[in-house]
Amino acid sequence: MTRPLEKTKFWDRVMRDIYGPREGGVIIAIDAENARKGVAKTSAAVALADRLAYEFGYDLVEDDGVLSAQGVFERYEAHPGEEQPSVLVWDEAVGAGSGDARRAMSTDNVKLGRAWQVLRTARVVTITTLPNWGDLDSRLQRFCDYRLWCREWPIGEFLPYKVGTDFDGKTVTTEGLGYGRDGDATPIGFPDASADFQSVGDTSTGAHPLYQRLSEKKERLMGTEDFTAGEMRETAKADGGIDPELREQVENEAQRREAIKTVIRACQPWDDDGLSYAKASNLVDYSREWVGNRVREWKDEYEHRDLVDDPTSG
Repeated sequence: MTRPLEKTKFWDRVMRDIYGPREGGVIIAIDAENARKGVAKTSAAVALADRLAYEFGYDLVEDDGVLSAQGVFERYEAHPGEEQPSVLVWDEAVGAGSGDARRAMSTDNVKLGRAWQVLRTARVVTITTLPNWGDLDSRLQRFCDYRLWCREWPIGEFLPYKVGTDFDGKTVTTEGLGYGRDGDATPIGFPDASADFQSVGDTSTGAHPLYQRLSEKKERLMGTEDFTAGEMRETAKADGGIDPELREQVENEAQRREAIKTVIRACQPWDDDGLSYAKASNLVDYSREWVGNRVREWKDEYEHRDLVDDPTSG
């Protein structure tokens, strides 16, 4: 038998995280039994986001639903911070190109790990959906606070778990949040975000605006070259045009990535035959110090490996 969300250990724990002595953010991962599609993970995420936003007095907007890592970073910057708890939905993590355990050293995953670590002190609830818990980068798993496991049947229920690590911090653990035997999780029901939100959404369909926006973005994702959300501009205007400010950001980021690629290849941090930082800086519009920082990130912190592979790792 399911319990109302507000009468569960999961709800109590989240409220304690936000309003208790910790006064921090919360990261919630939502995956599915047997990694099934069509078990309403997005619906669960949107319904939970709507309820939390109401509890916090936060104005949940359509832009609070994103698919790409870049979209996550942009929304974090736009959120109010420590004073006002807020909510963000990152839908289709892993499947849309970021967070994947198989790309653990990618720039996106490294930056996400840093952001999630820092956000322990910010009061943002990040709700992330993904096909399978095991597909998520292990470092990102460690930063998650809760895992919600959507049932294959009946659709419209999830089981809540507290995420932690063992004593050595090497193994990620999950503990069921429920009222039965230790390790049991009490099922929690959730409304259908595609039909049960007439009060806030489209009165003809009942779809929540955030759910509709995410659905539109996923349709656009299907049109990208390799189904990766990083290729897709998340805040396109309704008339099909691109926000000029966003276009500039995208172009600047593309130029920066090309510069990083150029200097790493020139300096060759995998051996001693590369250019000096000073000489490499002449190839790009950046300083010697900037070049040195990027090379050290590649060599010591395993960043930018999606731009330049390590030729010695084969």
